[in-house]
Amino acid sequence: MDLNQINATLETCAFEAAWMVWVELAERDDARVREAVTEAVGLSYGNYKGVSFESGPGMQFFQPMEGSVMGDAGRTVEMPVRVLTFCVPRDTATLALAVEAVRNSHSYEEPVITVLEVLACRADDRSQRDNPNRWWNRGFSE
Repeated sequence: MDLNQINATLETCAFEAAWMVWVELAERDDARVREAVTEAVGLSYGNYKGVSFESGPGMQFFQPMEGSVMGDAGRTVEMPVRVLTFCVPRDTATLALAVEAVRNSHSYEEPVITVLEVLACRADDRSQRDNPNRWWNRGFSE
């Protein structure tokens, strides 16, 4: 995939290389982890900072084994969780800061963290300021 070729065909935006980070969070972790990552790397996305997404609740399943803090539980544990996702530039130092912020603020012994190489879309907002579909042109009540 040629990023320059893709971007040359676009008029209102461009793609840039990024890391997308997926983190499973217990309820007690969500705000603390999100704030730690924002403080560590800013979570900038275009003209915005602190940009992340958190899903609704789901269920995580695991069976602690010998050597874990819980020890061998001999059964599957069910834990309500949410998923936090965010993008950072495809720079290893920034990714490392983000992952360390998750690890240091998360309550789990072994947080579930997945990193994907992605293309993130960035808007060329100069050509879209008058677009009637943009929320700022429809008023704040919608």
